[in-house]
Amino acid sequence: MTPPSEHPSIGQLRGLVARRLSGAPDDDVDQATDLPWLWLIRRARPTEVGRGILTPSACLLVQGRKEMLVGQQVLHYGPGSYVQAGVAMPVSGRVVEADGEAPYYGIRIDIDPKEVAAFVLEMGLSLPVPAADPPAVTVERADDALLDAFVRVLRLLDTPRDVPVLGRLLKQELIYRMVTGPGGATLSRGVTGGQRERAVGEAINWIRNHYNEPLSIDALARTVHLSPSVLHRRFKAATVMSPLQYQKQVRLLEARKRLMSSDVETASVAYEVGYESPSQFSREYRRLFGASPIRDAEQLRRQPGPADI
Repeated sequence: MTPPSEHPSIGQLRGLVARRLSGAPDDDVDQATDLPWLWLIRRARPTEVGRGILTPSACLLVQGRKEMLVGQQVLHYGPGSYVQAGVAMPVSGRVVEADGEAPYYGIRIDIDPKEVAAFVLEMGLSLPVPAADPPAVTVERADDALLDAFVRVLRLLDTPRDVPVLGRLLKQELIYRMVTGPGGATLSRGVTGGQRERAVGEAINWIRNHYNEPLSIDALARTVHLSPSVLHRRFKAATVMSPLQYQKQVRLLEARKRLMSSDVETASVAYEVGYESPSQFSREYRRLFGASPIRDAEQLRRQPGPADI
């Protein structure tokens, strides 16, 4: 098979993305399209490390290079590879190769796990059951069929009247190509996995929805019908962090958003996201973001721009 960086479809995709973003006023942009689940991304230069929640999605890289930190694992990827997330995950990421003549270009599609489940069940797809908890985030190499589907999705944008009908069909094809591909278990874990695999997803959703509440592993385990030891082990296998570490990152990322969006006191934000001690909040915030809450927010306000992960 032709190496992905030399694949003809990569050149086509690069040209299609560049043409779509040619009128964007900023060097760095996350541009929405007529398909509500499709985004085009450009970065004109290498970026600082960005931290955030990677929501269920897949992002195909067509130019440049990027690296992502998930727990203690560093994922590297370049043209022809895509990063996919089956559940919401706190991650760090940065563009490591890009310049004005050859920007970083990415194509992101948002994926609803319920949409994947409905499609798999409706089509009666027979997918292999993973032997263990699949990782929440993986990097995969796009094959010829998946690259061709991305090309057709971008070309569809040139005929707006066809978008409402063909857009849905093309997204289903993208989902089909990914869930039946080498890393398909990451996206289809809620369908092909057993009760324990689904329970990890339920635990993740519970923490995201109740991040500012005290977290009892015993109570969470009862909620998702697992023993505390099994929940802890499988949660860490899937997310590379414990439930408490996951909650801490969600809390700090939410706090960062609140500090950026308004002029509020650090102590107030600390209490709002679930901390009982503002001093502990400040220590953990500095440890994650490398600056105090106030200084970090000031720096981010001086450097506005897309916060792509």
